[in-house]
Amino acid sequence: MKVKLKIETQWLELERNSMSKMLRDYEQWERQTLKKAQEAIDLRSLRKVFYELGDRWEFDQASGAWLSEGEPLDMVGLILKMPGFESTKERYVLYAVMAYSKGFTQKFDHLGDKERIIVEHDKKTGSLFAWSTTGHGAMDLFPTNLSPFNSIENALQSCFLVAQPGDHALRIECPKASGLFDFLTKRLWDIAGGISSFDMKSIDVLTSNDIEEYLDFKFNRYAKSVIELNRIWRNLSGGAVEKAKEKVLDKIPDHIEERNRKTLRKIEGLLHILWFRPPAEQLPAIEIMHNELSHEPTPTDVQKKLVPYIVELGYSLTDILEKSKYLKWKSVVEKKDFSSSDVFKKLDLTQLAKEALVVALEHILCEHTLAYIGYPEQATMKNKVLRVLLNSIILPIRLGSSFRTNLFRWISRIIPKKEKPKTDEPTVTDADTPKKEETDS
Repeated sequence: MKVKLKIETQWLELERNSMSKMLRDYEQWERQTLKKAQEAIDLRSLRKVFYELGDRWEFDQASGAWLSEGEPLDMVGLILKMPGFESTKERYVLYAVMAYSKGFTQKFDHLGDKERIIVEHDKKTGSLFAWSTTGHGAMDLFPTNLSPFNSIENALQSCFLVAQPGDHALRIECPKASGLFDFLTKRLWDIAGGISSFDMKSIDVLTSNDIEEYLDFKFNRYAKSVIELNRIWRNLSGGAVEKAKEKVLDKIPDHIEERNRKTLRKIEGLLHILWFRPPAEQLPAIEIMHNELSHEPTPTDVQKKLVPYIVELGYSLTDILEKSKYLKWKSVVEKKDFSSSDVFKKLDLTQLAKEALVVALEHILCEHTLAYIGYPEQATMKNKVLRVLLNSIILPIRLGSSFRTNLFRWISRIIPKKEKPKTDEPTVTDADTPKKEETDS
């Protein structure tokens, strides 16, 4: 799927200059390395050259290829599907990933910014709302109404994305506002753009179906298992009144009640990990909980109900972790077969962008929490406060910057510049002026 992307020209120039400098440094390193190898007089001195290279060998080789093939702010997109908190709702997270960035690491990773937009669809009412990234990963407080477009695919093809690398933000802008609030918001961001020039480009985006079916990356299954565990935990915990009623009517023994209370307390701790730690760090806690419940000699009814949810959670998480590692390995070791995969047949992607897609999947699992990815309402209090602050200051700051730029430009137009005296022509003085000769009358 093609999506229109708008980027401020200044960021393109900045990235282009950065790439050029890094490429020059790489070419200098390459020349020096080849010169040392050519000057080696025997195998021992040649071996010394390779020892000096150490672990940087493969890293610098890969970096050189990325620098040679990459384009400034070359981006590719992917959409992750996940359930909403209500059964009638579903969420989509659009990630825009830089295929090239100056943020290299030594693990064949060459990604920089991975900014996102969260879209929620209510299957019952048909409503469609999108939360853009205000800045530094914080989402907008108020969503953009995309309901007239009926689906996320129609919305993305009708609207366009605005990348703001300086603010680490990604916004969705519609050609026409659907209401007064959307109109005012769009107008303010237009003003904030000021006199900045933009470049428009088209990027490829893998849909959630591409991710789920062709890459076999079942992120929706994992997110659903977390939502379901959260739901059953709330149902089993209940309120104080429900607990008292259950104890009186069912006559649950005190020791059983205590075991259930401890188990539910541990599930609450597990849910904290599931929401606030990256998926790549969650398996040990899941395994501990599973071993405890499955090896219980006389499990209670509550413990029996929880076991299938823990099992599904473990399977779904293991599946996406292993799949992300396999895809990344295949993109490096079996580059030809990976590039000819069915998922890329209808997409006009460079080899660099194809690698970026699978590297992004692993980065998301290793760096981003589930609350950060698609459920900002589950964020910690600190992140909620940060979200409010960023929403309150970023747009005013950009408006102020735009106003100052326009003010200086207006002043420079109305105030004439002082002309400097010409210094290239000699000045004429009285001493240099020839005197008129007197004649006799």
